[in-house]
Amino acid sequence: MKNACMVFALLVAGFLTSTAVCGQDAAPADSPGKFYVKPYGGFIGIQDMNIRYVADGESTDIPVNAGFGFTNGISFGYAFTERISAEIGWEYKANTITVHYNDDKITGDYASNFAYLSATYTLSSTGRFRPYVGAGATVIPEIDMDFSIGDENSSFSSTGNIGFQGLAGLDFQFARRWAMNWEAKYVAFQNFDMKNESHSTSLENLTYRPFIFNIGLKYMF
Repeated sequence: MKNACMVFALLVAGFLTSTAVCGQDAAPADSPGKFYVKPYGGFIGIQDMNIRYVADGESTDIPVNAGFGFTNGISFGYAFTERISAEIGWEYKANTITVHYNDDKITGDYASNFAYLSATYTLSSTGRFRPYVGAGATVIPEIDMDFSIGDENSSFSSTGNIGFQGLAGLDFQFARRWAMNWEAKYVAFQNFDMKNESHSTSLENLTYRPFIFNIGLKYMF
């Protein structure tokens, strides 16, 4: 967790330093501005997985089916040029899952908070429609999986996971300072383990590689 926070702190410091230096050049009077803020929400899908449930030194393989979920977040960005921008943001994601254990189907949830820093390149900087692509680094302060086995309500969690994301999106500028935004992205983390927050049990070999589609509203200033 400490290393993950240090990595993201360095990314944030770089973002703030570069925007401060570049921001010394004021935008033209008719420009909508180089900074922007973008609240958004959307849908998330993650793949099914097989994980190991470890209790009292014994492990059991458990299939987990994951359905679609929802996501919401907010980001802040800076346009260095008409085509190149940097964006820092926070996002919450939640999926419903079905855990198969001893011929029982148990419903639970799989949720995470994560922060990210991305760079984007606008493919066309003229007209109202502006498609772009990008990539960046992500850090999960916390991810958890909650479900019940027998009479035990279990909450498993992990912290400090570092991953990457690739994205593609489209801005539609409908006013001088306002734009609608559609964005699709893929986020990937290495497999990781989770510890039970109140017992000695654990989950191992979890995957988290969501596909996400968001719709947002961008304000430029």
